[in-house]
Amino acid sequence: MPHDAVPPGRLSGRPRTLTIWAGRLLTAVAAAHLAFFLATSTEFVPDWLSGALWADIPLDAPMPQAQAFFWQLVGSFAVPTALLGLLLSRFAREGRALPGYVTWTVAAWVTVCASTLEPSGFPVGLVPAAMLVTARLTANGASRRPEGAVRR
Repeated sequence: MPHDAVPPGRLSGRPRTLTIWAGRLLTAVAAAHLAFFLATSTEFVPDWLSGALWADIPLDAPMPQAQAFFWQLVGSFAVPTALLGLLLSRFAREGRALPGYVTWTVAAWVTVCASTLEPSGFPVGLVPAAMLVTARLTANGASRRPEGAVRR
């Protein structure tokens, strides 16, 4: 089994709880992002539906507001982040862990974004990312202990 692998079906205890809550937090952050930008983007919906976003815009030209709000709402990572949060919670409730690359990719992505873009909601994402890393490290430590060994 690879060094970063939690045995399938073996997520339990604290790692399971941390993963469930990390998934819930990711889902909540994504939902808050969508709700905020939905409330501020409604005036641009007619532009989106009319095909105005299909216009050629030179790369060196400023982005039109309708397009910027599209990328902040519909085109953002909020929907995939919500789906990832739901998937994390579901798998953890079933005692299953997602592959380690999910944990490390989410942690790296959120860290880069939080340190690059301020003000933003990305620092909030550091909490579920830290929970996922803690869950992974705790689960890996537990999986490497011999059967029946007590953690001190």
